[in-house]
Amino acid sequence: MAKAKRTLKVLVVAGEHSGDELGAAVVRALKSEVKLSLCGTGGPALAAAGVELFETVESMAVIGFTEGLRNYFRLKKLAQHLAGEAIRREVDVALLIDYPGFNLYLAGLLHAAGTKVVQVVSPQLWAWRYGRMKQIQKNVDLMLTLFRFEKEMYDRAGVRCTFIGHPLVGSLTRRLKQGEPVKKGRQKIVGLLPGSRRSEIVRLLHPMLQAARLIKKEKNVRFLLPNVNAELSDFIIENLRAYPDLNVEYSWQNSLNVMQASDLLLVASGTATLEAAVLDVPMIILYRVSWLNFLLAGLVVRTKFIGMVNLLAKKQVAPEFLQTEVDPEVISTVALRMLEKRVTDYEDVRFELGRGNPAEKAARAVLEMLDLARAPGKKG
Repeated sequence: MAKAKRTLKVLVVAGEHSGDELGAAVVRALKSEVKLSLCGTGGPALAAAGVELFETVESMAVIGFTEGLRNYFRLKKLAQHLAGEAIRREVDVALLIDYPGFNLYLAGLLHAAGTKVVQVVSPQLWAWRYGRMKQIQKNVDLMLTLFRFEKEMYDRAGVRCTFIGHPLVGSLTRRLKQGEPVKKGRQKIVGLLPGSRRSEIVRLLHPMLQAARLIKKEKNVRFLLPNVNAELSDFIIENLRAYPDLNVEYSWQNSLNVMQASDLLLVASGTATLEAAVLDVPMIILYRVSWLNFLLAGLVVRTKFIGMVNLLAKKQVAPEFLQTEVDPEVISTVALRMLEKRVTDYEDVRFELGRGNPAEKAARAVLEMLDLARAPGKKG
């Protein structure tokens, strides 16, 4: 990539911790090529990368339809403030990281002001609200996708798009080394991963432990539970005391090492399912949300599956149980069958995740876009 001759003014907007990490990686990759002036929203990673933060991810993170509605006006005001700052500072390009409900609204404000807009991580249009494609066609100058099939969708829609791949693929080896290796013996290991969010853990911990108890009655199995939510540590430990017969081995921030050592995972639907697929571990996916959120989602979701690995594979490569289907007896029956014979089918999933360094690919695509846009007499 060619070195730029001037300082590039960039607005970076991340509303969740995952976006904070990815955004920071992209910023670092850009910094290796150009001089930057940075402002926006994010967390500790973007702050460390030199972004002047107007708002943090802690105050921006909302989960589900109902929480989104409660925060609608506050977040709308924040988007308008960010657009105003972009105009005042004469920002050249905005990097909007994931957080689609907020960022697509912001993209419209920025586009109207003449600011170039890059959306990093595609909204799940293929799952729900495909009508957002019109907003993207109008207001987004470059879409950077984590999954290969998404680029094909944007190519058909005439949206400039680059497939950068998923950041978890390149980070797994480093993160495994940071954790504590799990010593394996003769016993089969079942990893219990009830999620990272409070709502997931509260709804899934007991069904997982109840299923584990039924598995234990039939098979001598080790159970490992790697917590990733510090605020719920006491809640989890207290609930484990109600299951002394399971001897669950509790650990902190060691989920990848637990996954790698496991013969089977009971896992909350989410990014952990992609990690398990890359590590080639059999899994059962569990999903429980409030009934209001579930019913509202049912009105708009266009997909057959909930689990991301099944969506990417376009078939069921991992059993998934939703809402009332999260039944310990049924889960334990399926788990015992899967423990007898280890079978995985994740090749299509890994293909969709790609290879290489997503942040470097993103930075290259952004600079190429800006170079193409730099015509005489035109800004940026």
